[in-house]
Amino acid sequence: MSTAYTYLTDDHLRLRDQAQEFGHSVIAPYVPHMEAAGTHTDRELPRLMGELGWCGAIIDARYGGMGLDHVSKTILISEASYFSGAAGGILQASFIPTVAILYLGSEEQKRLWLPQIAQGLWTAILVTEPDSGSHVLGMDGTARRKGNHWIINARKCFIGNAGIAGLHVAVVRTGRPGDPRSLSAFLIESDWDGIEISQPDLVGMHGFTCGTVRLRDVHVPSTHLLGEVGDGLAAAYTASVVCGRPNLAATTLGLHRRVMDETLGFLDKRHRKIGKRHRETRKLSEYPVVKYRLAEMKSRLMTAERLAYDAVHLLDEGRACDAELVQSKLFNNQAAGESLRDASSLHGGYAARTDHPITRLMRDIQLVGAPAGPDDVQRHRLSEKALGADRTEWSEEFIRRTRRSATAA
Repeated sequence: MSTAYTYLTDDHLRLRDQAQEFGHSVIAPYVPHMEAAGTHTDRELPRLMGELGWCGAIIDARYGGMGLDHVSKTILISEASYFSGAAGGILQASFIPTVAILYLGSEEQKRLWLPQIAQGLWTAILVTEPDSGSHVLGMDGTARRKGNHWIINARKCFIGNAGIAGLHVAVVRTGRPGDPRSLSAFLIESDWDGIEISQPDLVGMHGFTCGTVRLRDVHVPSTHLLGEVGDGLAAAYTASVVCGRPNLAATTLGLHRRVMDETLGFLDKRHRKIGKRHRETRKLSEYPVVKYRLAEMKSRLMTAERLAYDAVHLLDEGRACDAELVQSKLFNNQAAGESLRDASSLHGGYAARTDHPITRLMRDIQLVGAPAGPDDVQRHRLSEKALGADRTEWSEEFIRRTRRSATAA
C-alpha cells in the first residue's frame, strides 16, 4: 500500500504493520498445510483471525467491535490476501452479512449478534442460487409465514464461509416474482434443523469454504426477520455494492501485489549466460523486453491500488460512490488477470509446476472474479450510470440509514 494517499493516518499504517506481522508469522506458515490438505473448510485460521477481533473491524465499539473505517477494512483484506487468498476470502466474506445487519438490523438484533461477531462468530450471506446467479429477483428460494415463524426452503450456492458460519443472512422470496419488494432477509442460526451444507471441490482458495447451503423447512422465528418484509433486495444489493465489490477488489489487490513480488523475486534470481564463452551472466530483469512487461504490471498495480482505496475513502467520507465501488472491483479483477498472464510468461515453464507459488496465485485469482457479479455485470452497472439510469444509490442509502441509526442510539 502506498503511503502517498493523503487520507491515510498513523492508525492505518499501524494496522497495516500489524496485519503484515500476522501474515508473516501465522498465515504464511499455515498456507502449505491448507494447500496439502486441499480442503475448503479450514477452521484453525478463521479461529486465529477471530481472536484478533478482525471479524468486528467495521462494528462500532458500542457493540464490542474495533470501530474501524472502510479503508482499514480494505487494508486488512488486502494484507491477508497477500499471504493467502483463502485468508482474504474468509475475512472479506464475513464483512458482507455484517453490513446487512448494520443496515437493516433492529437495535435488539444488533445488540444480540454484533458483539458475537466481534468476538469471532463468522457469518455468511445466502443470496446466489443455481438457476438465477446474479439475477437476484429471479431466485426460487421461499419463506412462508406460519404463526410466529417463517418456514424457509431454498438452495443457495457459492456461499462464502458456508462451512464455518455460525450465523447466516438468507435472502428468499416472500412475495410475487418480479416485484422489487418480493424478497425478504432472515437471520438463520447454523445449528437449526433443516440446514445441509456441502462443499464441491474448487481449483483454488484451499482453506476457504465456498459451498452449497440447502434449507429444508427451516423454522425461523419472526424475531429473526432482518428489517421489514420486502427488504431482501435492499439487503442483498447494499451488502454487495457497499461491501462485496470493494472487498473483492481488496482481495484481488492483495493477490496482485503478491504476483508482482513473486515475479520480481524470480527474475532477480534468474541469470542468463552471455558472451562468446558464456563466462558472464546477466539477470533476466535487466533485459528490455522483461522490463517492459514489469512496467506494465507495475502500472496496472498502481492504478488498481488507487481505485481500491479511493473508492472506500469516498464511502468513509459519506459520499455516494456506487460507480467507484463497482469500478474498483472491475478494474482490479481485469488488472490482476493481465498481470498474471505477464507473470506466467516471465516464469516460463515454472508457471506449470504445481509446487510453484505463481501456480497457487493463478488458481486463487480465478475464483475472485465471479462473486458480487462477474465483469459483465459490473460493466452493465457502469453503463447504466453513464446513461443516467435512475437507480438507487446503495452507498448513499447505507450511509443515510446507518448514520440515522447511530444518532438514535
